[in-house]
Amino acid sequence: MSLKLLIVDDSQVCLVLTRGYIQSIRADWVCTITESAEQAMALIEKQHFDAYALDYHLPGRNGLELARWIRQRDPQCFIGLLTSNMLNYVEDQAISDQLHYYRKPAKPDVIKQFVSDVEGYTLCT
Repeated sequence: MSLKLLIVDDSQVCLVLTRGYIQSIRADWVCTITESAEQAMALIEKQHFDAYALDYHLPGRNGLELARWIRQRDPQCFIGLLTSNMLNYVEDQAISDQLHYYRKPAKPDVIKQFVSDVEGYTLCT
């Protein structure tokens, strides 16, 4: 199943590693990367993505705010919050907002779970 995934993280290292892990599992997925919520929003305005992997700490808006903006546009899409933020508030809010929550570091086992969750989810239309 070919899928378009947008990965948003302010760390270039995390972007490259996450994309690499995902593409080692699903080479047919098209993974676009960007470093800020504003850049992500501009991309989303121009093209459709099936799923999203968002960091919490982003320049400008945080990952939860970006996820809410995405949900307004596409209420049923898959959004995963991959973050090293250990505050209970962030995890609780992610769950309340019906986001999938993953803790960094985004090692292969975490990314395998993310990919499995995306594959099992009814994708955006």
